[in-house]
Amino acid sequence: MSLLNEYFTEMVDVIFQHGGILDKYMGDGIMALYGAPLVGANDADNAMAAADAMMQRLADLNVRRAAAGQEELAIGIGFSTGPTVVGNIGSVRRLDYTVIGDTVNLASRLEGATKQYGAKVVLSEMTVRELKRPATLRELDLMRVKGKDRPVAVYESLGYRAHETGLAALLDLYNAGLAAYRARDWAAAGRAFDGALELYPTTVPRRCIASAAG
Repeated sequence: MSLLNEYFTEMVDVIFQHGGILDKYMGDGIMALYGAPLVGANDADNAMAAADAMMQRLADLNVRRAAAGQEELAIGIGFSTGPTVVGNIGSVRRLDYTVIGDTVNLASRLEGATKQYGAKVVLSEMTVRELKRPATLRELDLMRVKGKDRPVAVYESLGYRAHETGLAALLDLYNAGLAAYRARDWAAAGRAFDGALELYPTTVPRRCIASAAG
């Protein structure tokens, strides 16, 4: 309980600072909303800023935990933008203000996909289209969504790492590799991904490494 309370205090503080509302705690997870109850012009940007700030706040928390001889924490964040059903849901004895719908389900799936891709912050193309401020992103994959005919493009946010030297070069190599992969130029894709791995040995998404190797 002490660990969860320490973690939740840090993360929820960031959510509030960026204009979000806390929907609920789900075990060791958090569900937050932007654009409810009132839609704002910068909801997508606020959600993006919150996700990047949460990763930075987690890094600070882990420094303190390491100094105290405690194990570091790792998290994944997923979010998406779209229509939802918003309101008080429950029984006549107890109602909770929340949202439901495909957008919520996709956000949950993206959170789970952070482990698959070895990424920290994953968002959908729908959120990317809503962004008004510059963001440090790279496309990860096309994800098949249940009940939809067209796959959804998913992206990783690297905004919390924008200060790192060499990140721009990494993104150039990665994007070149992804373009070559989709053009079925396996040799060029492999060279570009290998170059990205030389710059950042752990930062090329796992699925792309496996695809290029195939």
